[in-house]
Amino acid sequence: MKKVIFKYLLMSTIALLLIQNSVLGQQQFKSISSTSKLVVSGTSTVHDWEMEAENFNCEANLSLNENSITAISNIDFSCPVENIKSDNKIMDNKTYKALNSSKYPEISFKLNNKGTVESNSNIMSVGGTLTINNTKKEVTVPFTSEKTKQGQILVKGEIPLKMSDFGIDPPTAMLGTLKTGDEIKVSYEILLEKSNEIN
Repeated sequence: MKKVIFKYLLMSTIALLLIQNSVLGQQQFKSISSTSKLVVSGTSTVHDWEMEAENFNCEANLSLNENSITAISNIDFSCPVENIKSDNKIMDNKTYKALNSSKYPEISFKLNNKGTVESNSNIMSVGGTLTINNTKKEVTVPFTSEKTKQGQILVKGEIPLKMSDFGIDPPTAMLGTLKTGDEIKVSYEILLEKSNEIN
């Protein structure tokens, strides 16, 4: 009986040390707004369109090897809806109305409890909850990453979405003659800089 208890305590201690080392090996990063980019693009019955986020925030807790991400324990992304703009104010206003920006002013993404980094060749992916128009959807976000000479992390990727999955009616204009397609694509390049060590 004593041997069983000792073995259990030993295994528990080792597990706790492994977890502690994993957490201590992680670092907190935050996005650099001036050099990060997020673009939403889609189609319509008249022409293709795109809108770009003027400002957004992303924080992440990452474990790294020499050149790439090996583990992620937290991602917290947020973007005000009305920070996403095109070169057409009419389109912007119709988009904000479709997304109910006055009631739900922010788009967010958070890593879920089962979030793990999965690698397929040079492309990695992570799962989380995307919230748009107060509607939550579990999505998988593919990305590539590289470490810059300054020690920053550049994360790139794109994700296809459908507006209807978030209860959004695709905007229309010109008395209904211009209709946007349901499918959109979100492309991003986020430059992350080290914030502080996680203790």
